[in-house]
Amino acid sequence: MKQSNKQRLSVCLIVKNEEQFLGECLESIVGIADQLIVLDTGSTDRTIEIAESFQAEIHHFEWCEDFSAARNASIKYATENWILWLDADERLPANSQRKLVKLLKFEVKPVIYKVRIKNLKEDGINFTLSSAHRLFTNHRGIKFTGRIHEQVSPSAKKVGAAERNCQVMLDHLGYSFSGDQKAKKQARNRKILEEDVREHPESAYTHYTLAHNYKEDGNLTAAEKHYSKALELNQFDSSMQASLLNTYADTLIDLGRLEEARVLTNRSIKLHALQNAAYFLIYKMAKQEKKNAEAIQALQVIQGHQDHLSQSGSGISTDIEVKSSMIWKTLADLFTAEAKWVDAADAYKHCLAEAGPSGVLLKGYFKVLEKLQDWHPALEVLGELIKLEGEIPPYLHAIATILLRIEEYEAALQTFLRLDQIQPNDSSVRRKIASLYARAGELEQAEKWLIPYSPPNAR
Repeated sequence: MKQSNKQRLSVCLIVKNEEQFLGECLESIVGIADQLIVLDTGSTDRTIEIAESFQAEIHHFEWCEDFSAARNASIKYATENWILWLDADERLPANSQRKLVKLLKFEVKPVIYKVRIKNLKEDGINFTLSSAHRLFTNHRGIKFTGRIHEQVSPSAKKVGAAERNCQVMLDHLGYSFSGDQKAKKQARNRKILEEDVREHPESAYTHYTLAHNYKEDGNLTAAEKHYSKALELNQFDSSMQASLLNTYADTLIDLGRLEEARVLTNRSIKLHALQNAAYFLIYKMAKQEKKNAEAIQALQVIQGHQDHLSQSGSGISTDIEVKSSMIWKTLADLFTAEAKWVDAADAYKHCLAEAGPSGVLLKGYFKVLEKLQDWHPALEVLGELIKLEGEIPPYLHAIATILLRIEEYEAALQTFLRLDQIQPNDSSVRRKIASLYARAGELEQAEKWLIPYSPPNAR
């Protein structure tokens, strides 16, 4: 009998008091979910009401400090061909909806897909990248394991599932939490993680995840201990191993142990050269040691990786994607510090093209152009500054001075006249105006401007 090509999707969430986030999460998947399952673990806010407004199936589960138990309880209600699992603080962007739907094909054997996750940081601007198996066929035997940071891949391997990568991207807001919200989440997770380590002391993954928790809370000594144990156990594939080496190195940098950190980043790069995380750590160490040339080289490698990582994803499970405009701005600062004016100008030009004009960028770019004596672009930059901030006297004075340098005397005169209107008591400006009138042969006008200025009410 021929199988139908139409494959349907069950979307499963576990929630508790998620009224702040749930609506936007469900809105992002409502168009592709054939079945929407929300398993509540004890909400006291409007979470259930919001879920019901999206026609979700509501089920209840008594929380037992075990995320896998709750996840497995949620997927047992799934009746469709494929399962996608999410958290309430995640979003599926529109372009990823289309990509995900294309993956929903008939499969004879079990399949799990690793999706990419963009984790927004506390600053609300930058983010880190990670990946996880979130989409899988609804086959018996695929289930979650692990009290926390739960995974389906161990069970999928046991049933011979095919593991595949894809271009689906989730936006994750959870790492952007701060204050009490972050503290509560950290404390809840740490309790579970510490119990997990006690139960599974020879599991590298449990030590790795507990180390993350300690690191987030600034307990670097405890984090270093568990990263070290995870590395010693040597149980990860190359992707996870590279991630471990990077996070361990980052902790050592914060502890001031740079030589040890450098050894780990080099090991990570040997495992996966096409990544940003290790090179960013090299940049971080170089900045601390004021090795500008090394910092520049690391950033240039990151810049070279950007397009590939954006389009194809990273070879490691946790990586970073740095805003291109931020890389160019940092390179501009470093080139300026090294007096590499041509390179600095090029970096500013790229940064402005990426980020758009701002006072900080334009002022930095202008200083570099002054060093290069590249006057026409400098005039354009000053014009942009005036558009942004108005006719500030120092900008007008700089314009007039440049016009004199390039022998645009009439334009310089008009600029000085405008400057005098804004700041009429500047004797140096009046002398410039007099000089320019004299150069033009208008001696009578020149003499008038040599007379000391007196305010109208003093005349």
